[in-house]
Parts: sequence; structure tokens; C-alpha cells
Amino acid sequence: MHKDFYASGFLYHPRSQQILLQQKNTAKNLANWSLFGGKNLKGETAEQTFKRIIDKILNLKSKQTTIHSVYSYFHKDLHKNHYIFYTKINKLEQYSPIKDAVFAWFKFSQIIKLNISEQTKQDITVAKRVIDASIRKSLGQQTLE
Repeated sequence: MHKDFYASGFLYHPRSQQILLQQKNTAKNLANWSLFGGKNLKGETAEQTFKRIIDKILNLKSKQTTIHSVYSYFHKDLHKNHYIFYTKINKLEQYSPIKDAVFAWFKFSQIIKLNISEQTKQDITVAKRVIDASIRKSLGQQTLE
């Protein structure tokens, strides 16, 4: 049986410690900044869904994109399981606007000032903690796992 779910996340540039978000300018989204996300296709894993979505929206061609899992939960508004991811990129690129959406890089400290849903703020906060733990682990510092 095919189980529908939702996968979303952002691009992360480690050197500048910025994340890429999108602002959809549609009546439904009211110009909120949001993660990149969408529903899965039949047979896709959550990671494949997220990769397909960012590849399509941002026209990414890299086969070497590593998707990092943050966490998952049941999203009561979507009535689906929701998986959160991020992918690291080496080059801080500016992405051209597309129909109904613009893209911008933000430092984590700027997120609180954005027009953004509380759930998206929570998802980004948890992702930052996961990223920080990964950095500490790579430096040989103790982390909780």
C-alpha cells in the first residue's frame, strides 16, 4: 500500500552558516518564507522526495548532494508524516526567482524576524541543533546521540 507523506527542508552553506528559504507569493501562502517541500511520488523514499523537489525548484544538477535527516513528525495540518532534511552546499549561489517564488539566504539568527510559520521556525530550530551537534562531533567533542 502506498503511504503519502511530505518531505521538506533547506540548503545549508556551512562557511557562511546560512540557509536558503523560499517565499511563495500565492494567496494560499500569504508571502511567508518557507522550507522547500512537497508530497512524495509512489515508491519514493523521503530523501528521494526532498532531492527531487530541490532539484526541480532550484535546477540543481549535482548527483553528489548528500541529504541529511533532521527529524520527522505527524503534521496535523497536512494530515501526513512530515520529514525534515537539509543538504550542504559548497558555493553560496544566488538563485533567480521563478513563477510565484523568490529565494534568499538567511543566518539562523535572522529566522525569528521573518514572516514564517511557527512550525517552520520549530523545524529550522531543530535542524540548527542537528547541524551544531554534527559540527561538535566532527571536532571530536562529545554529543548526545
